[in-house]
Amino acid sequence: MTAVEHDWRRTHAVIVAVERYNGSDDLNLDGPVHDALGMRTWLTGRGVPPENIQLLASPMERNRAALEAAHPGYRPAERADVRKVFRDGLREIDGDWLWIYWAGHGVQAPGGRWSLLYPETSDTDLQGLDADSLMDLVRTDHVHWDGADRVTVVIDACRRALPLDIHELADTPQPLTNVTQTRSDRPVFWMRACQAGAVAMEQDGAGRFTSVLLRQLEAAGADGAGLDLDQVWKGVQDEFAQVREGGSSRQYPTMHVINWEQEERTIRLGPSAPPLDPEKRRFRETLVLEASGLLGADPAGSAARVAARLSEHFTTAPPATRPPSAEELVDWALENPHGTITLLAELSAHAPVRTEIRKACHVLQGQWLTRAEYVELVALLGRLDERGRYDVAEEARVLFGLVDLSFHDPALLTDALEELLPKPDQLPQLLRVVERFAAVDDGAVAADLRAWSLRCAERLGLEGQLKERRGEAKEYAESVKAAGLAQERGAPPGGSWVSIQIRLHPSSGPGQRRAYEVWTRRGEDVSSLAKVDTPASLEEIRNGLEAVLSAQPYSPDTLVEFFVPSTDLDLAVHRWQFAQPVERHLGTDYPVVMRCTEFREPQRHDLWKRRWKQVGAAGTKSLRWLPGHLDCGEVYRVVQQSVDTPGVMTTTSRRARQDVFNACLFGGVPVLIWHGEAEPSIAEDEVRKLLGEERPLRSLPQRLRELRSDSDPYKSHHGRHMALLWDDPHRPLPDQLDLSAP
Repeated sequence: MTAVEHDWRRTHAVIVAVERYNGSDDLNLDGPVHDALGMRTWLTGRGVPPENIQLLASPMERNRAALEAAHPGYRPAERADVRKVFRDGLREIDGDWLWIYWAGHGVQAPGGRWSLLYPETSDTDLQGLDADSLMDLVRTDHVHWDGADRVTVVIDACRRALPLDIHELADTPQPLTNVTQTRSDRPVFWMRACQAGAVAMEQDGAGRFTSVLLRQLEAAGADGAGLDLDQVWKGVQDEFAQVREGGSSRQYPTMHVINWEQEERTIRLGPSAPPLDPEKRRFRETLVLEASGLLGADPAGSAARVAARLSEHFTTAPPATRPPSAEELVDWALENPHGTITLLAELSAHAPVRTEIRKACHVLQGQWLTRAEYVELVALLGRLDERGRYDVAEEARVLFGLVDLSFHDPALLTDALEELLPKPDQLPQLLRVVERFAAVDDGAVAADLRAWSLRCAERLGLEGQLKERRGEAKEYAESVKAAGLAQERGAPPGGSWVSIQIRLHPSSGPGQRRAYEVWTRRGEDVSSLAKVDTPASLEEIRNGLEAVLSAQPYSPDTLVEFFVPSTDLDLAVHRWQFAQPVERHLGTDYPVVMRCTEFREPQRHDLWKRRWKQVGAAGTKSLRWLPGHLDCGEVYRVVQQSVDTPGVMTTTSRRARQDVFNACLFGGVPVLIWHGEAEPSIAEDEVRKLLGEERPLRSLPQRLRELRSDSDPYKSHHGRHMALLWDDPHRPLPDQLDLSAP
């Protein structure tokens, strides 16, 4: 237990909040000051005198007034001020407990060090404090022997590896001290927002970790008893476990405890490792035996050299034994992502690796890239823009049917692709994806990806297979370019990157009144623009939407998606007229499409996604024609004749259209074009003529926008009445918003 009862008037604190940096606006954070003031409020609420709290900050201008009102004597958080407070100011304190809190940007700098960035940081010069040196500092003479009996350190910052080109711009983080530790027995309880290589999250303008921690601190001290940090930490872990179960975060806060109970206690980074089942125990023993054999005639010297090299890649401390045994090396590897493969690569650099040993590594950790290969791939994908990463994900979908790929985050994309574990003596699917993308893209990053791919193949002894696949990829790229599809790469189906998503709830009561919500989405970043719970008329919704869209940066490529029940698919939302600054229709400004979540229940998702997979490679000629006389059952039979059909077209009259919609939605059809006018006298050849010559299906939303713009002045023109269901399963309407931050 870590329960401590003491006089809170003898507690001191140093709080640092870095929001504004000396670079572009993209570097700035809006949230650390709010978090720092929350921590200050909690401390003073426990009885800590305000004069015992030193606060350093570089606030955004919008937060300066709140900061000055709460703590008028705050100091800048510049490098010189931080060093003065920590190196000199801590010598002056006389108390029982010291709290240190830091919120701002953090990165994993060269050598795997954790760098907490100073305000002096610019886009091309990343300057920071070595976070680990805080642990060293509080056990030196910088804090007098009787200046503090115990220390709690809280860091709410990312520790993500930087893209390769930016990584080279980061300075080695600066330690606060190099003096000898003279108080090595001083208890320290260190809490961190995330594990090494990971991202801390923001929510509602505040650090998620700080928000959770403050809630648990308040709950733990509500009864007036001594504060038990173990109890607090358990509450933090439980709350984050619930968030992870909901799928909205992969954040794993971590802690390290030294001497709080007269002993050192390390909490493993990341998710706790479950006990090994019998099969994994057997493979662990196999790996231990293999490691023993590979250490060779000089096991002690070899183990020491291997441990030194692994320290460059692993995030946990090496075994205490010097030199470590083969068993200790294996267990150390199991603590670290990509550890077993990295250990095997280090041990077998000059010796062939048996298939059974590769299998042991896969069973134990489910990964096949070494840590260095993984970090390099994440950095290379990070150098691509989001459109480039979309194309990488698209190649995986085309080759292997992977549909739920996150392309916005390079690490998540790498994780998903690595889950395709290679079969024995076969080229990993990930390398095939990289080769296909690089062959078509053929840019600077593509060349580096090919070099990375070749090094992986050489390590696996599959260089020959890679070169064969490289030849196939080249032929594929030539066919793509010959078909004129290369210019369509780099954009999701529809030619649009940003989308505005509108949910219209079913109408209630007279007057077709509806509640509605509006989001904006860029890749996987989503944010709420409007939420109207009081049912509004269609005219009021149109006015509200005009106001929302007018406040957003305009681009004719922005996809506007309406999520409606199947009974409302006939709403001619693309005909909604806007008045300011000139009169025009929504569908002439933006590509407008309809979406519908009905009949997409889990047991039918595979068919829906399978059909959607065809959209990326198909042309408009692949759309199936549905004659207007078919009833619901006949439509469904036609739809099911080919489960690879990406979409259909129809001119069914309005009175029968509901049955057609239901049959297509139930059959998993993601693309549906129909004529919005009742009883139209228009045939298949006329519809196809409207769509124009054969073109990639993914360009259809933009084609209809162009068609609506051309025909807008002519009320009888068929083009103005064309409507489109464009139901991309990879761009769902968000249920909740979780935005990443520091």
